[in-house]
Amino acid sequence: MIFQIDTSKGWTEAIIDSDCEFSKFEKIASIIKTNLNITFAEQLMDFDSFYLDFLYDNSMLCLHYNIYTGVSIFPKLFQYANQTDNNNVIKITTTLMTLLEDFNWIPFDNKKSIGTKGSEGGKVIIDLENIEGARITLEKECGNIPFAVTIGIYGLMFHTHFDSSLESANTFMKYSKFRINKVFELYNMPEIERNELWQTKHDRLIKELAEMTTD
Repeated sequence: MIFQIDTSKGWTEAIIDSDCEFSKFEKIASIIKTNLNITFAEQLMDFDSFYLDFLYDNSMLCLHYNIYTGVSIFPKLFQYANQTDNNNVIKITTTLMTLLEDFNWIPFDNKKSIGTKGSEGGKVIIDLENIEGARITLEKECGNIPFAVTIGIYGLMFHTHFDSSLESANTFMKYSKFRINKVFELYNMPEIERNELWQTKHDRLIKELAEMTTD
């Protein structure tokens, strides 16, 4: 997924997610430690923010969470950061976005469905399952329709999207995975904390997923 870049303060800040819960910050921190083998050097928490400093490719960077602005990465030297530091912010964030997109997604049924007939009558060429309870399937040659993507969150929703090109279908899958991941991030919040704002975010994401299939 695409992330936002803010250079207005004199340094590069990569905004990974501007609207998320603390659990998203914890997930990103875990990916940095586990997948990128990076150790956090220092941590600081104040009233509404959390900071984790780490060394990446000789640049000291900071993973930051704020309850109002979400998760971002920036150079710890701020305006004194050099071009390499700012470039490394972009570099590691690009890697993280790919890892986040694929987080918890695995081949459905150990790839046994690949090449079989799908629900839209086409040949299954991609079939992925989220271990938290979702599935995305891409078929080709569905009668008069070149490509079809079915998305489903088990027990919650199921929709099909039709497309004319493989590139466009893959883009649709990418955005669908992102939104489904966001839904599961909400479900990771304890039920006692699921207030009206939680419900609004949840309903908006489900609506977005449904509307994407009607384009």
